[in-house]
Amino acid sequence: MKKVLMVSAILLSAGICRSVWAGDVDVAPLDSAPARIARIRTREVTVRVLDKDGNPVIGRFRAEMIRHQFLFGCNIFMFGKMPTAEENERYLERWSVLFNYATVPFYLSQYQPRPDKTREAKLKEMANWCASKGIRVKGHPLIWHYPWDNPKWLPEDMETLEEIYQARIKDLVEKFKPEIQYWDVLNEPTAAWMFDSPVANWENRIGPLAVAKKGLEWAAQANPEAKLLINDYNLNENPIRRLNNINDPINHYENSYYQFLSDLMSQGGKYHAIGIQSHMQWGKATMEVLWRACERYSKLGLPIHFTEVTVLSGRKITRPDPLEFNRLWWPSTEEGEAEQAEYVENFYTLLFSHPAVEAITWWDFTDRGSWMGAPAGLVRKDLSPKPAYDRLLHLIREEWWTNFEGDTDSQGGLSFRGYCGDYLLHLTDAITSVPFSIECGQKDGQAIDIHL
Repeated sequence: MKKVLMVSAILLSAGICRSVWAGDVDVAPLDSAPARIARIRTREVTVRVLDKDGNPVIGRFRAEMIRHQFLFGCNIFMFGKMPTAEENERYLERWSVLFNYATVPFYLSQYQPRPDKTREAKLKEMANWCASKGIRVKGHPLIWHYPWDNPKWLPEDMETLEEIYQARIKDLVEKFKPEIQYWDVLNEPTAAWMFDSPVANWENRIGPLAVAKKGLEWAAQANPEAKLLINDYNLNENPIRRLNNINDPINHYENSYYQFLSDLMSQGGKYHAIGIQSHMQWGKATMEVLWRACERYSKLGLPIHFTEVTVLSGRKITRPDPLEFNRLWWPSTEEGEAEQAEYVENFYTLLFSHPAVEAITWWDFTDRGSWMGAPAGLVRKDLSPKPAYDRLLHLIREEWWTNFEGDTDSQGGLSFRGYCGDYLLHLTDAITSVPFSIECGQKDGQAIDIHL
């Protein structure tokens, strides 16, 4: 198996290849984003209010949006880990005002540090809290080759290892079926060739394609309704490397994530969404690069999830030096926070305007406990909001949000254009409300009957 310096491994596993993502923000692809958002994220509907006998109800009603259909997400890894109970409560309050989609950690080294010990109770607590708030949940990840996620108790024997992962996947997907609807089944398959760990050796022996097919099959058996993802960062395509690897007896796909996904699909691997990481510690992707990635991967015909979005509010890393990681002096700065806020607005506006994009997940919510100790949060270590938090809150809960009040017509109809998502219909002079949803999967003009 190929070996590389650990420094190079850290750079690649970070989810950013500088040749792809480096550059300043280019706003050109944003020009028509508002018009696209209005077209693909809203629908004209008529809510018909009827009594129990089916007769139209004439009156004044208020439609109140409560949740987007689009998945605005973030990992929730600091759940219960803040220094005080008050800070834990504030963390969840600020998190849940902004997001409707949570990534919870199932790293094997953390979830099951010993064969006889798991963190099931803690993960159930996290998932149940999300479910109680109407927040959809993704488990991350089920299979990962990275040495840190391969605990010492994992066997080298590949037959035994495969049995362990089959049991792990079936157990978790079945056990968390009520709370968790999405799973990252295989993480970073195009990078396994760089590592020497039990899972990496398994992937490199039979190929990441075979491992992905097995993992997807096991997860689907445990919960046929689950939404399964492959998650990777390697958007680079190097024709020279492809020529160098043409005689590789096992296709490790280090050259092309797109080709891996295409081959997985053509060979019967059933996954439901494409996970694209976008950690930007080394530099921010231009809007044009982002748009091209969306256009290319949308050709596979599946929804795209931007799974791990990191944008710094401090200095970027200039070289892949592991000694730079987790430095206490890697601060958030006033200038960095202003740049982060501007980029966040452009990034979310562009991706929300692409019809193939179904989810965006931020990584991490707060600077406290962030990956690499980076100033990557939307809130600071003391949980005070950065400008990027306020900017994103304005977009999600104001600019891209619908509340409507009006009188029904003679047929009990109340017509308006609204963002796709979940709503409550209120009688303006009554306490009761009735839920309904606007679906982007439906065309304009959908009629929604509500019986009081």
